[in-house]
Amino acid sequence: MTLYYYINTGHRVGLDRLRRSAPIINALESEGIDVRMLTNDFRAGEYAKEHFGIKRYVSVDVVRNIANIATPADALVFDSAEEGRSMWEDMANYFRTFIRISDNPDDQASPREILLSSMKSVSGAPQVDVVDPRYFDRVSHTDEKVFFWGDDDYEQKLLALSDAFVGLDVTLLEGYYFFMQYGSELAAKFKSVAESEAYDETLMRAGKFITSSPQSALEALAAGSSPIYLKKPDVSEAWNGKMEGFGIPVIENFDKKAIEKAVNATFVYNEKMLRKDAASEISRYIKDNLR
Repeated sequence: MTLYYYINTGHRVGLDRLRRSAPIINALESEGIDVRMLTNDFRAGEYAKEHFGIKRYVSVDVVRNIANIATPADALVFDSAEEGRSMWEDMANYFRTFIRISDNPDDQASPREILLSSMKSVSGAPQVDVVDPRYFDRVSHTDEKVFFWGDDDYEQKLLALSDAFVGLDVTLLEGYYFFMQYGSELAAKFKSVAESEAYDETLMRAGKFITSSPQSALEALAAGSSPIYLKKPDVSEAWNGKMEGFGIPVIENFDKKAIEKAVNATFVYNEKMLRKDAASEISRYIKDNLR
């Protein structure tokens, strides 16, 4: 049996799911599980290899093509909201074991599937609050204020919203899928621009880390980089409650005064809610449920 671990990734959805799933995959491998990462595009796999040490990965452009790689004797972890209930039930009936990871607080498990959630505990399963353990190894912080939109901005929405940062002395951390020269267009709105290759160093050393990526907010929390969550338009408000549970302040709109106020405030974070061994706990749960 091979465990396939599918993650929805790409220039339209970013790498948040990959950032939380890669540590689980590494923990599964350390448990002796034969696991292969599946991503939507080759670049995501390359990112996982370079930044998380993932050795075995395959890109699949369409979810239904997973069945062309895997067999009914295999197991599948599905970290995605793609397709819908009918497809998930088909997968649960096809694979030996089907485990789905959801960010929808109202989601319920279908027959034959195992549901893991980032928003709640389901049937006693651990909640998926996972960041890579390296972010807990803290380094010295600067006074730098950093903003990270996320890895995706296919429609270049940030360019239309970035006036909110003019004059606030904030550095932009580029996303992995930003278009060539996009950082140059944004540079006039920010103090400076850090390239995506400097993601870890920039996040871990920031004095204040403003981000529209929920996963990056949790990584900054682990690193002690005083995260502030700035909600993107059209993103589920469920993440607001998730952030507030960790004591991470939430800004609802790209409003200059609200950003400035948050940057100059001091917040008390619930850092202990985020555990360094979370990826190992999730991997053990997955291993124990492989039939």
